[in-house]
Amino acid sequence: MISQIHIFPGPAGEHQRVQLVRLNSWQQLDTLIPAPAEEALTCFAKIYENYLIPACPWVFGNLVLFRLPQELEPMAGGGLTPLTAAAALLRKHLRFVGKRPVIRDEQTAQLYRSLEERGCLQVVRGKLPVTTVIPVAEKSGFLTRSAPAAELKVNGPFFIMDPFDCATIFDHVGTCFGLSVKDGVVHRPPLYSREALLVGKDGSVRVCVPELTQLCLQIGDVCLKPGENAVVYTRPRYARTPDGRGKKLVIVGNRVEAVYGQGRTPVPASGFVLGVDHACAVKPGDLVTYLGMEDVAFGIQVGNSIVKNGIPTRKFHSKFYNIRAFQPVPYPPCLYPLKFRASRAARIALGADAAGKPMLLWAEGAAKLGHQAGVDSCGATLEDMARICVELGMVNAVNMDGGGSAQILLNNRRSLCVSDRNAEDFSETERPIPMGFLVR
Repeated sequence: MISQIHIFPGPAGEHQRVQLVRLNSWQQLDTLIPAPAEEALTCFAKIYENYLIPACPWVFGNLVLFRLPQELEPMAGGGLTPLTAAAALLRKHLRFVGKRPVIRDEQTAQLYRSLEERGCLQVVRGKLPVTTVIPVAEKSGFLTRSAPAAELKVNGPFFIMDPFDCATIFDHVGTCFGLSVKDGVVHRPPLYSREALLVGKDGSVRVCVPELTQLCLQIGDVCLKPGENAVVYTRPRYARTPDGRGKKLVIVGNRVEAVYGQGRTPVPASGFVLGVDHACAVKPGDLVTYLGMEDVAFGIQVGNSIVKNGIPTRKFHSKFYNIRAFQPVPYPPCLYPLKFRASRAARIALGADAAGKPMLLWAEGAAKLGHQAGVDSCGATLEDMARICVELGMVNAVNMDGGGSAQILLNNRRSLCVSDRNAEDFSETERPIPMGFLVR
């Protein structure tokens, strides 16, 4: 493994620091699921309070963030997974009048009080007189606290993050989405016709657009093939499934979240709905196995490509929802992207050189609070990132999750600075994430 720091000129006399890490093989790179952190709820609330709401206060109302501890799971009920059932109750019965919660259902009121008493609920406020309930999954943690002996750690793909991403009760902050493959096993399916980096078991590396319809879904003894004995419903085309007979399976990741017997089923932003005309013995909680990528050694689907066949990407090829465009059916990430050639932030790119060996690149972002022009990095545009990646030898690469999530740790230490900062003293503040990658 080789790590290097490069400095590139930025606009108006500023500069951009970049860390490049070269690995020997894709077999070194394994998935890292951070140890869940209870304070992840507070961290996400501070992100809304310090960054998102001040930037667009008239876009947000009363945001109710909550996590569900195990001792409160029986209070949720409803035949759904506990966190989903709790989200359904709170969304249906909780409203704020000014700063006062109004709940006209006793079960929901008891749940709300119990969450408050245990410090498992926080409210942050924008300017709109609306209430938005945001469930936080028990999946997010900190890279620095996880696998401390790892030689390398880096954050990974996009995940459900802002209120607009939480389109249904099945969408929880901290839920990853988009294709993830390791040694032929699909851990998450492809979504949204976005570009992915695929490494074949034969050593080939390419950027392409995998589709869910190319896979078979095995659920218990049932094998479902989209276009043959099943129909896939995804955003942005569908916010709900059409009217019609047959079962509707709500799937997020590799798990069946709910089974409905009619149409108008809400389509999750972090997953999809599978329509099945014939009777099948599938129930909530069943695991889903995706077949059809057995020849893929490593695959990840996140944002846009950065480099494809040695050519720097110059525009968005992947579709993204943008709340500023007032599109009717959201699909994540809703607050990304901004402008390909103008918007600056911390960036992570994962790709390969001409020999097919893996390369990681972290472009340091500008401090979100207390930025010192000419001292801190200015942050890279996606166009900057593409140019830098090509200059440093990348041939195929995709843009990973950036912004406050972006960081690379070597022996559990950062060589650059994360862009999220403490509001009191502008010190670095690590953001919780649900998934990363490591080299042991």
